[in-house]
Amino acid sequence: MPDDTLLAAAVRAVRAGDLASTAPRKAKGGEADGTGAGSGELPRTGVAETLATVQAAVLTGETLWIGYVNAEGAASQRVIAPVRVEGGFVTAYDHTADALRTYPLHRITGVAELADDEN
Repeated sequence: MPDDTLLAAAVRAVRAGDLASTAPRKAKGGEADGTGAGSGELPRTGVAETLATVQAAVLTGETLWIGYVNAEGAASQRVIAPVRVEGGFVTAYDHTADALRTYPLHRITGVAELADDEN
């Protein structure tokens, strides 16, 4: 059974990565960019913009795509649903890990809102 758990975790991570790279993101003006932000790359955002976007997502329940650098310096991209911002940390449901996680805000390198699902 451990192999099934590992496989399920890998499938969740791949699906979350696919969602992050192909989901339409909102353009700066707040309208959906159906092309997935053009190049499909996450833009870098400043501290003030990152904090404002994450705080707004907590209030609206929006899902965000973030760039993140861990304590070892490894960069990754995550799809998160923020639930709280407090003391320089964001607590969010991480769709990639399928778990609730806490991220230091200073390690978030970029953030983009995902457009509303049409499903």
